[in-house]
Amino acid sequence: MKTLTIGVLIATLVGCASSTPHQETKNVDDWFSIGENRAKNGFLIQSENQLIESYANDEVTTQFYNAYLQGHESGVKAYCAQNPYILGLSEEPYFGLCDQDNSNFADEYQKGINHKKN
Repeated sequence: MKTLTIGVLIATLVGCASSTPHQETKNVDDWFSIGENRAKNGFLIQSENQLIESYANDEVTTQFYNAYLQGHESGVKAYCAQNPYILGLSEEPYFGLCDQDNSNFADEYQKGINHKKN
């Protein structure tokens, strides 16, 4: 009986230990995706310090930040490939992400915003 009680106790403890939520650490691919998704939603790049503040529970190494930068660059290409006039019509916010590569992007976006108001 004593052996059975100890066995049940051990099984219960093991079950409790495995049900404790554990925090998954992000890897390079996760950081790439974070950067890419932020850019695809029109957000400007974050500095390494801003990223550390935004993801305070995660480790942000130089390797992870570089993956974030690469992802952001990929997302910028996708975001800036869309029609800025349509973006303005949809009233999505625009933070100037494409201005450096396309000087007309903000103007076309504003035309879309203005058309929507009329």
